[in-house]
Amino acid sequence: MKNPLLLFSLLFFLYADTSFAQQSRAERLLTEIQRQPASTAAVDTLVDTAWEINFDEPAAAQKLLETALAMAQQLQYEEGVGNVFSGMGTVADIQNDLQKALDYHKQALAIRQKTKNLSAIAGTYTNIGNVLESMGKKYEAIDNHHKGIQILREIKDSVRLARAEVNIAGVYESLGIYITATEHIQEARYLFEARHDETNLASVYNTLGHIWYENEKFDAALPLYRQALALYEKNRDTAGIASTLGNLANAYDEWGNSKNLPDTTKKAAPLYLKALDLYKYLDDSSGIAKTYNNLGIMCKHMGLYQKGLEYLNNAYRIRVHLDEIAGVMEVYNSYGDIYFGLKKYKISLEYTQKYFDIALQLRDEKYEQKGYKDFSKVFAAMGDYVKAYKYRVMYDEMRYRRLDENRSREFIRREQMYADRKKEDALKRRELELAQKDAVLSRNRATRNGLIGGVVALLLLTALFYTRARLRARSNQQLAAKNATIERARKRADELLMNILPEAAAAELKLNNAVKPVRYESVTVVFTDFKGFTKIAEIVSPEELIAELDMCFRAFDAIMERFGLEKIKTIGDSYMCAGGLPVENDTHAINAVEAAIEMQRELKRLMAIKAAEGKPVFEMRIGIHTGPVVAGVVGSHKFAYDIWGDTVNIASRIEQASEPTRINISSATYDLIKHKYHCEQRGLVAAKNKGSIEMYFVHYED
Repeated sequence: MKNPLLLFSLLFFLYADTSFAQQSRAERLLTEIQRQPASTAAVDTLVDTAWEINFDEPAAAQKLLETALAMAQQLQYEEGVGNVFSGMGTVADIQNDLQKALDYHKQALAIRQKTKNLSAIAGTYTNIGNVLESMGKKYEAIDNHHKGIQILREIKDSVRLARAEVNIAGVYESLGIYITATEHIQEARYLFEARHDETNLASVYNTLGHIWYENEKFDAALPLYRQALALYEKNRDTAGIASTLGNLANAYDEWGNSKNLPDTTKKAAPLYLKALDLYKYLDDSSGIAKTYNNLGIMCKHMGLYQKGLEYLNNAYRIRVHLDEIAGVMEVYNSYGDIYFGLKKYKISLEYTQKYFDIALQLRDEKYEQKGYKDFSKVFAAMGDYVKAYKYRVMYDEMRYRRLDENRSREFIRREQMYADRKKEDALKRRELELAQKDAVLSRNRATRNGLIGGVVALLLLTALFYTRARLRARSNQQLAAKNATIERARKRADELLMNILPEAAAAELKLNNAVKPVRYESVTVVFTDFKGFTKIAEIVSPEELIAELDMCFRAFDAIMERFGLEKIKTIGDSYMCAGGLPVENDTHAINAVEAAIEMQRELKRLMAIKAAEGKPVFEMRIGIHTGPVVAGVVGSHKFAYDIWGDTVNIASRIEQASEPTRINISSATYDLIKHKYHCEQRGLVAAKNKGSIEMYFVHYED
C-alpha cells in the first residue's frame, strides 16, 4: 500500500461508521471510496475486498472490481489493472462464465508480462489452466500449467509450486496419463508433507486414489480416499468432504460391480446421498450434477434402469445449463450404458456416438477408448459382428498402446522413490546441522585461541589443511563410488531389458531401436486369476498384498522357464503367458498344459503353508486357448512385449468360465493334447461377447 493513512481511513469507515450500518460491506466501501481522491491504495483495497467476498457475493465483488479498474486505468497503475482482471476472471469462473473468465485471465497475463511480475505471471498461467480444464480443453490446460510450474521452480516458490503440481496431476489423471500424473502428485505430496500442510495433503490423497481407481484397483483407492476424508473432516472443509464422499462411493460401486459383490455396491448409496446434501448446502451445481450422474451409474449396476434415467436426466439438465461439455459427455456415456441394459440398442448406439464425438473434439483419449469398446458391444448385441469386431480391434489397439503393463509396479516403485527421497533429505538436514555446529565450535575456538602464540596458530593452520585434505579425499571417494554406481546402473539396464523382452526382441531393439511385429499362426495362450484374493486385499496391508503376489508370480516365472513358455504380462492378480513364441515349436500346447498343472500344484503347496500359519488362502482359475496371434513391442521408452488378436480375448473368456483349482481349455487346445491328457468334456459354454465355446477340463493329479 502506497498510502497507509488512506488505507487506515478506509478501513476505519468500513468497519466503524454507524451511518453505514444498513449497507453491505461492499456498498460501504464504495461509498467511502467515492469520498476520497483516486489512489493506488484505494485500488488495492477494492481488489482485496473483492477477493474476500467473491464466493459469497460475486455480483458485489464484480462492482468493486469495475470501480477499481476505472481508477487503476485513470492512474495508469498497470499492476493494479492486472490484479483487477485476475479478480474479474475468478468471479466469472465462480459464475461459470468460462469464456469470459478465460478472456479476463488472458488480459491479466498480458499486463503482468509487461510488468515482469514472475509470481503473478505463474499464478495467471495456473488460473488459465484451471479454466481450460473446466472447458474440456485439457491439453491446452496442461501447456499453461507447465508454464506456471516452470516459473515457480525458477523463483523457488515451493508453496504455490505444490498446488500447481496438484492441478496438473489432476488433468493428467483425467486424461488417463497415469504415470505422469503420479510423478506430479508425488512431488506435491513431498512439498506439502515438508510443510505439514494437511488441507492440501487431502487433495493429494484424493488424486492418488483416482489413479488407482482409474486403473480398476478400487480396493487400493479406498484407503487413500479415507485418508483424504479424515483430513477434510479434521479441517471442516465441507466442499472437500462432499467430493471425497463421492469418490468413496464410486470406488465401492465399481468394486462391487466388477467383483459381483452386491453388499459392497450397496455401501455407495448412502455416501452419494450424503454428498448430494452437502453439494446442495454449498449450492454447487456442478457437484450436484456429478453426483446425480454417479447415482445413475449405480442404479444401472443394480438393474434399476428407470430410476437411473431419472438421476441422469437431472444431471443432464444441470450440465447443459452450466455449458459443461465434458460433463455432458459423461452423461451421454451413462445414458448409453443404461439403454444397453434395457436392450434398446439403437438408442444406446446414438448416445455412444454422441459422447464419442465430444471425446474426439476434446481429445479425451480415455472416453475415446470407452467409445470403441461400447461400439463393439452395441454392434455385437445388434448382430452386426463385422463392425463389432472392427471396433474391438480398435479398442484393443488403443488400450494396449495406453496401458503400461507394469503400472501397478511403477506406482509402488515411485512410492519407494518418494520414501528414499525423504530419507535422503533427512540425512542432508542432519549433515547441515552438524556442519553448522562445527562452524560454531570453530569460531569459538578461534576467538579463545586468538591470544595464544604463533605456535598454536601454526598448529591450527596445519589442522585446517589436514581437515581440507580429508574432505578432498572423502569427495574423491564419493565420486568414485558414484561412478561405480553409474556403471552398475548401466549393467542393470541391460539386464532389465533382457528381463522385460525376449532375447531376440531385445537384440533387435538395441540394434534398430524398434521391433517389427510378427504373426504366429499357432500359439497357446494361458490366463490365470485368483479366487479369494479380493477378500485378502480387504484385510491385509498393501505391503503384504504385494508380497503375496510377488511370491506367487516368482514361482510362476520359474515354471515358465522350465516349460519354455514366454511370460507376457501381469495385470493386477492375473498372470498371462504363451507358448510357441518367440521361437516357434510344435509342442507349445502340451508345454502350456504341463505348466498350468505345475502352477496349480505350486499354488496349492504355497497355500498349504499359509493355512498352517493361520493366514487366509486363495485358489486359482486357469484358461487356455490355441490360435494365431500378432506379437511385438509397444511403447517408445517403456518397452513391453505383448500379443494381440482374438486368440487372446478367447483365452481370457475361457479363464473366466473356468473354476477354482481347474484348468479349462478350448477345443483347439484339446485337439493338440488329447493324446496325452484325459479331459472332461463340458460341452458348449457361454462366453461373454463370444457366444458359446466348446470347453474341456483337464484332469490331473494334485
